[in-house]
Amino acid sequence: MAFNCGVSFGACLVRITRVDDNGNVIAGSNSYTTDKPISISVNPNIETGNAFSVRNGCGCSISRRKFPDTFNWWELSLQTATLEPQMIAFMLGAATIVDGADVVGVAFPSALACDEASPAVAFEFWSEHVVGSGLDATYPYFHWVFPSTVWQIGDNTFEEGPAEPTLNAFSQTNGNWGDGPYGDGPPDGEDISE
Repeated sequence: MAFNCGVSFGACLVRITRVDDNGNVIAGSNSYTTDKPISISVNPNIETGNAFSVRNGCGCSISRRKFPDTFNWWELSLQTATLEPQMIAFMLGAATIVDGADVVGVAFPSALACDEASPAVAFEFWSEHVVGSGLDATYPYFHWVFPSTVWQIGDNTFEEGPAEPTLNAFSQTNGNWGDGPYGDGPPDGEDISE
């Protein structure tokens, strides 16, 4: 049966997995899942290819050459409906502030030394796969996977109204993610590195 192309709708669920400097999943308590995303932006960072042009003394074009643009990485932004200190700590590589067994805050990390690697997480989210007026019967969700991302706190506003925490990131290649540690990677076992 051919895949029924449909519309990607919403941002339903986010899963964050801590990875080490080499992109391997960190042992222990290493993942966090939330169903509270408001929006996720995913934008390619594209470097414009060099262009060269040779003109004669009268301004007429003699020769020209344009090299292809180059994809560098994805730039991401996550806006959530609630303040989730455990998730923010995972994403920033920060220590948590606890009260007994409850995580009640985040100790924001200081600037990294030049020889320190930025903490990274795999970032995944699911959006609905809508066909017609409902979810596709066979594949109800699109699964978006970024196997290594580095996050920073974004611009946040506190005002009369609900606060919507924002974090920003960029992606990195991760050749050690494979098809993921959860058994819900590509059904053909294809490795994911970008």
